[in-house]
Amino acid sequence: MARRKKDINIKLVAQEADVSVATVSRVVNNRTDVSEAVRQRVQAVIEKFNFSPTKSIDRRINIGVIVSIDQPVIDEYCAQLLDGIAKYSGGTNVDITVIFNCASVNPKPLLQTIRERRCDAAVLISVDHVFEQLADLDRAEIPTMLINSAIKRDKIGYVNNESYSGAFNAICFLLQLGHRRIGFLCNSLVNSENHQQRLNGYYDAFKKAGFSVDPELIIEHQPTNHTAEAGYRQAIKLLERNLDVTAIFCTNDEMAVGALKACWERGLNVPNDISVMGFDDIPYAQYTHPALSTVRQPLSELGYRAIKYLDMYLKGVISELPTEVIGTELVIRESTRAIKK
Repeated sequence: MARRKKDINIKLVAQEADVSVATVSRVVNNRTDVSEAVRQRVQAVIEKFNFSPTKSIDRRINIGVIVSIDQPVIDEYCAQLLDGIAKYSGGTNVDITVIFNCASVNPKPLLQTIRERRCDAAVLISVDHVFEQLADLDRAEIPTMLINSAIKRDKIGYVNNESYSGAFNAICFLLQLGHRRIGFLCNSLVNSENHQQRLNGYYDAFKKAGFSVDPELIIEHQPTNHTAEAGYRQAIKLLERNLDVTAIFCTNDEMAVGALKACWERGLNVPNDISVMGFDDIPYAQYTHPALSTVRQPLSELGYRAIKYLDMYLKGVISELPTEVIGTELVIRESTRAIKK
């Protein structure tokens, strides 16, 4: 005869899993002093009996937001994602634990950190830095939402932007303005499908227009502590090649800010001598001089939805973490203009 729900308690779970009550308690509270094998065995019994205090709708949920970075510096991109996360959590019973996963600050394995912080679920920003650890989260069945990374697993979902079409439309726009010598400043392509898709969009826009791409116009990523500095250095490298560049497309807006400075130092007027375009539409993009043309992706909304879906999943409102792609929009300001005839 099936057990009634009111008969199910922590002692029964411990007996069924052949562990102590204390061990069940440690599993329920995401303690680290439990092996993954024991944790999985206890979790299987918990799910079998539908017993778990962590699933109570009245309990405050703790979601870890993992910001994976090379150095402990928060750029405007991350700030906008965190802004959306804060907007959602501020009006709910969701607690947010922001975890900076930086080798120089927090070298611990990601799963261990999540367990220690007693997080019920996780949001991952910048997956390229922790790509190899996603399998650990998947095996441990940690509900996880990725932002701007299209990787799906049983308990891993994502909210993503249309990087390919955003970059493709931006390059098509520059080509329509008469530009043919368009530099491309790469961000890191390591474990980053989004950045690779932006580069693919660049290639395909040229191909559709019937033009070939000069590989010398593509400047590989140069890691720095500040993204704007990378854009500055890469733009200098591009301009020093004397390739008759008439426009620069940057993988993100902060790199575009660095590119604006590089152009100014080289005596180039933007947009009269050279056009510059970014990607993201961070808030201060409209306040640069000249105001930056860019591709808008709804960063705050991406953060908001990622945390919302985890909240809904943990409360049983949805049974599966979604995979959602949000469109981008071309934003034309003062940093781009038609090429001089």
